[in-house]
Amino acid sequence: MAKPVVFVIGASGNVGAATVTALSAKYADKIEIRAGVRNPEAADKLKGLNGVTLVAADMGGDREKLVTTLRGVDTLFIVTPGAKDRAELSISIAEAAREAGVKFLLVVSVLTADLTDTIFGAQFSKLERAISSLGVSYCFLRLPLFIDNYWGFKDTIKGQSVFYGPVDPEKLYTPVLVSDVGNAAAAILFTPSTYASRTYNVVSDRHTLNDVAASFSEALGREVKYVRVPYEAAKQSLMQIGFQEWQVDGILELDKLIDSGSHFANQEDLTHYTEIT
Repeated sequence: MAKPVVFVIGASGNVGAATVTALSAKYADKIEIRAGVRNPEAADKLKGLNGVTLVAADMGGDREKLVTTLRGVDTLFIVTPGAKDRAELSISIAEAAREAGVKFLLVVSVLTADLTDTIFGAQFSKLERAISSLGVSYCFLRLPLFIDNYWGFKDTIKGQSVFYGPVDPEKLYTPVLVSDVGNAAAAILFTPSTYASRTYNVVSDRHTLNDVAASFSEALGREVKYVRVPYEAAKQSLMQIGFQEWQVDGILELDKLIDSGSHFANQEDLTHYTEIT
C-alpha cells in the first residue's frame, strides 16, 4: 500500500521546520513527507532531511495551482502565517485543500482564540470558525509565546548582563518551545484520526521572567537581571527592530494578560503536550 502523504505548508518557518524535522526523525519510513515552501532552493535547513520532498507552495499564491499541488495529500498542516490577513490566507488554503480531497487539517491557532476583543483572538477565532465548518476533519494547536524568543535578549545580556521587557517579572506564565510544537504536530499528523475535532493548548512549562534571569545567570556564571520597562517603550523597541504595529499591539496584549494573571497566559492544564506525544 502507498504511504500516507503528509504536507506541511509554511515549512520554512520555525514551527514548520520543527515539524518537518520531527516527522523526518520519527516517521520517515512510514509516511511520505512533503514540505511546502515558497522557494525550495532557499530552504537550506530542510534540505537533506530523510524522507522529505521540498515542494513549491506559496500561501498567498494562485488558488488553482495550490489545489493541484495538494491533490493526493492525505493530511495537511497549515502553519498560519504572520501576515495581518493570516486568517483569510489560511481559510483560503483550507478551502483549496478541501477541493483537492485532503482528508485532515491540522491548523496553528493561539491560546487567546476565544478572546475575540483582542487582535490575535479576533484573527484566530475567525479562522477556527471557518475551518470547523468546512466539513473536513481537523485539529487545532493553540500556542502561546515562544520560549525561543529569549534568544532576542542575547545582545543586551552580552553587553550589559540585563534583558528588558514590560511584563511583571514575578508573574507566572506558560510559553512553549518550538521543538515541542514540532513534536506535537508530528504526532498528530502521523495518526490524525486520533485527534479529530480536538483543540489542544500546547505549552511547555510554567515560569516567571525572574526564573529566566536566574537560569541565564546560572548558565553564564554571572548575574543577569531582568529590567522592567514601560509598555510604550517596549512597543517602540519592537517596532524599531521591524515588527509591524498591529503585531506589536497583539504581542503586548499577550504580555498584559500575563500581568493580569489570566489563565489564557498561565494555563492550568500542562498535560496536553504529553497527552499528544
